[in-house]
Amino acid sequence: MTSWTGSGYGASGRADADEALRRLALTQAGFFTARQAIGHGIDADAFVTRIDAGLWMRVENELFRLAESPRTKFDEFAQWCAWYEGAAVVSHQSAAELHAMGHLQPRFLHLSTLDQRTVPSNRLALHHRALANEDCEMVGCFRVTTPARTAVDLAAGGVSQEVLDELVGDAIAIGRVDSDQLHAAVANQPAAVADRIELALLAAG
Repeated sequence: MTSWTGSGYGASGRADADEALRRLALTQAGFFTARQAIGHGIDADAFVTRIDAGLWMRVENELFRLAESPRTKFDEFAQWCAWYEGAAVVSHQSAAELHAMGHLQPRFLHLSTLDQRTVPSNRLALHHRALANEDCEMVGCFRVTTPARTAVDLAAGGVSQEVLDELVGDAIAIGRVDSDQLHAAVANQPAAVADRIELALLAAG
């Protein structure tokens, strides 16, 4: 890896700023936004220099990645959660896919966020809402709705009962959720959603 000192960027102020940004990026699978870089003291005019030095890669408009970051099958999830700077949670069909619940094969990457900015990609399906901490868990470097919350979201979202039965059955079979957790998750939901979850539990035996 090219060092800042070797590239002519060894001044302590710049080195400290880049190291602070690097530590943040590592918590986001190597991704970071232009706003985060500027917030760590890196001038926007210096971005090209770092890209040309092979230290950063431009991924999307306003989104970058440390060139040293290893690639994984979860990169797309981590990428868009980083774009929202921690204010997004993988949810709905995409959460079910990550939890190995059912076989939904979603066409879009579903995220829940309160961020109202324009959707940066037609790959994203955004659900504008707040989620409680207990409804989320960490998968690597990003958050995802829990299996119980995922099942409730999909029950409310209109997937067929057959599909809901399958994904709830899968979650129970692999030990990711139980009936008590699902009953707790629907406690404040409309009766129709609770009834659908109950039917899925009955189908699961």
